[in-house]
Amino acid sequence: MTDALSGRPRRRRLGCLARIAVVVLVLVGVVVAIGEIFDQGPNAGQPVRGYDAGPLDAYQPATVNYLELQHIYVVRLPDGSVLALYDRSAKQQELDGDCRVRYDETAQPTLVEGPSGAFVEDCDELRTAWRVDGTLASGAGYGDLDRFDTRVDAQGRLIIDTESRSCTRSRGVAGVPPYDSTRCSGNG
Repeated sequence: MTDALSGRPRRRRLGCLARIAVVVLVLVGVVVAIGEIFDQGPNAGQPVRGYDAGPLDAYQPATVNYLELQHIYVVRLPDGSVLALYDRSAKQQELDGDCRVRYDETAQPTLVEGPSGAFVEDCDELRTAWRVDGTLASGAGYGDLDRFDTRVDAQGRLIIDTESRSCTRSRGVAGVPPYDSTRCSGNG
């Protein structure tokens, strides 16, 4: 076909939408290429989220270890499973107290298979005790000890997700079941 006025051959022109579509496809291709080059995307090795507590093998079964700077107890049960418990009780958090839970190897009750002893809190002339799995055993506590999510990465390192805690609180009377478990953030 020729243009009637100029006598030149008529060129097919891409419409405006077609040009935009080509530009979008090129941009998507560039973004995907950059993501692959810099190891991003759903199958990428993600950065550690939380605290790298070291090799899991460093925590022997049936032991309790304290990470003082992080305020976390790492409990390794006899079956090899791991619990990460916050060292500040729900009551102290709610009342903005500064008492911390401590692990006492000689304390009772040890009604859970695993390390002997219990977690205890002696504050304001009141004593509260939790079993080694963090469940409230006795005293004036408001519920179980808070737990952090844990995982073991591909290198066998224990990762404690300090951004997410399960907070267990009594639904009605403080320290009396039933308990509600919610998510709270951080370890402050």
